[in-house]
Amino acid sequence: MEPKQKILAEAEALFMKYGFKSITMDDIARELSISKKTLYQYFEDKNDLVNHAIENHILCDQEICCKILNEHFDPIEFLFEMSKSITDNHRKVNVAVLFDLKKYFKQAWEKLESFKSVFINEQMLANITKGKELGLYREDVNTELAAKLYAHSVEFMMRPELYQNISTDFHFIHQEMIKYHLRAICTEKGLKKLNKILENQNTK
Repeated sequence: MEPKQKILAEAEALFMKYGFKSITMDDIARELSISKKTLYQYFEDKNDLVNHAIENHILCDQEICCKILNEHFDPIEFLFEMSKSITDNHRKVNVAVLFDLKKYFKQAWEKLESFKSVFINEQMLANITKGKELGLYREDVNTELAAKLYAHSVEFMMRPELYQNISTDFHFIHQEMIKYHLRAICTEKGLKKLNKILENQNTK
């Protein structure tokens, strides 16, 4: 792994676990056993490092999504497989750190917001279109509106203060969100597929 990429990976892990505000450049240099001088050879300051760490985080999620698409899952399987893969990738993420990002690192937060509003929306437009073609989703579903509603659900999922009295388990919230979404747009054929996936999950 290239030195800069190694720094980014370690910084992202620390930020996501302990918070963007509390982790310092000293902490990152110490964790990597390098000097701060070496750290500043790659990044101007902490704000620059946070921006790059968020870009790295987004790129990783995009790669996961593209990899799953290339494995030819049908639209319903895709959503569950994506949930599993992203949850595994985010298992060490403390979702509350997003408050730090929004409050103290506006540029990085806007990058994350843009990702949610653009990339996720594009993926859902493609997913719903394909689902209709395969007879899994209802033809009368408004594709653009359903995609935006899903994207807004992702925004809800990333704001734990909105569901702090329910369950803050990332995977649980994501799975419930997907089931809610699919039961609203699936045909009878799609619901049979959905129920089969859920039955298989319950037997594992």
